[in-house]
Amino acid sequence: MTHLEPAPDVPHYPFGEPHLLDLDHRYAGLRATEGLHRVEVRDLGEAWLCSRYADVRRILTDSRFGLTPPEPGVADAPGPGAATVPAKAPALTSAQVNRVTRGGLKPRRIERLRGATERIADDLLDRLDRLDSVEGPDGERTPVDLMAGFVKPLAAEVLCELLDVPAGDRAEVRALLLGAATTASPPSDAEQQDRRALARRLADLIAARDAAGAGADDLLSAVIRARDEGDDRLTDRQLVTAALRLLLPGLQNTVLMLSNFVRALMHHRSDLERLRRRPDLVPSAVEELIRFTPFHSTSTFPRYAAVDVEVGGTLIRRGEVAVGALCAANRDERAFTGPDTFDIERGENAHLGFGMGAHHCPGAALARMQLQVAIAALARRVDGLHVAPAAVAGSAHDGGGRVIGWFDPLPATWSAIRP
Repeated sequence: MTHLEPAPDVPHYPFGEPHLLDLDHRYAGLRATEGLHRVEVRDLGEAWLCSRYADVRRILTDSRFGLTPPEPGVADAPGPGAATVPAKAPALTSAQVNRVTRGGLKPRRIERLRGATERIADDLLDRLDRLDSVEGPDGERTPVDLMAGFVKPLAAEVLCELLDVPAGDRAEVRALLLGAATTASPPSDAEQQDRRALARRLADLIAARDAAGAGADDLLSAVIRARDEGDDRLTDRQLVTAALRLLLPGLQNTVLMLSNFVRALMHHRSDLERLRRRPDLVPSAVEELIRFTPFHSTSTFPRYAAVDVEVGGTLIRRGEVAVGALCAANRDERAFTGPDTFDIERGENAHLGFGMGAHHCPGAALARMQLQVAIAALARRVDGLHVAPAAVAGSAHDGGGRVIGWFDPLPATWSAIRP
């Protein structure tokens, strides 16, 4: 068993900028060696890097790892590599956020949105077809930004549908959602302004729904009911904060995943054609895209050991940080047959793309549904889709060891859009 000791040469992590499909070669080397590995993480200091499937799964599911450092005790003394971020009681507890999430994103509510999501996707493709109907003088079609014309408005409009935003308010709410769901850390002044404006609009919508009686089955009515459950009743301000924590990361991740998946499918055009012929393969194709495409590129959020814990033959001391490389775990040959092969008919696919256990993404069902609808619509209706082979336009560091690949814009052309 190993434990953290001071060392003069600790590699910096993340290992560089994200790649569309290829992982940094260092991950395979780390998975092949014993124990976990020390890295220097931006804004965190030294941490333990987990790159094997079993080890990443362990820190996601073991209740002895938390999202915040443990409260300091009288006898505690900071050890080498211990987290230096001070513990601070959150204004909104995890239990309260989870209560709102469970009430708002129930699978049956998400599945009822599938038909509306399909109509939204088809309407957006119809609009793109009209935009792209005129060819240039050389006979070539002018590229259209698929991010602005399909990816972003789909994700934002589905949230408006989930919230049951009145038709007259949707344009404003869509714009605020997209402006507030930033990948930048810290967010810009404009993005912070959009978040404040969105919080006010959500407060107005919640107040109107509350006054009318929260008997409906939309998300806002569900979170209003969740507000009054349990002994720790949420204030109206906390309710808005919880709703924002629920909506914005989900919107950002859906946009991030769909744009990366569209680019990835450009490298697997035969599979895209197979999905046209076999729409029944869309669910398994989406799961394989989540497993195979390293859109997060590096790691999940940091986890703090509440007590001394052994993981993968390494002792992680109380207060030390572990980061799990989801992308590396999803390519672990111990967990997947042919992990570096893209297979849309892969059977067992217990990937960690949405986390696991208490750290499972609360918006996973909503993201899956939107991704399935979007990929199916593109495969079924768009002939000769071509996305410019541009490099990643940007990336975002969130302070927790993640680097996010970001395509914006996403210039695309096609030969035809079917009715």
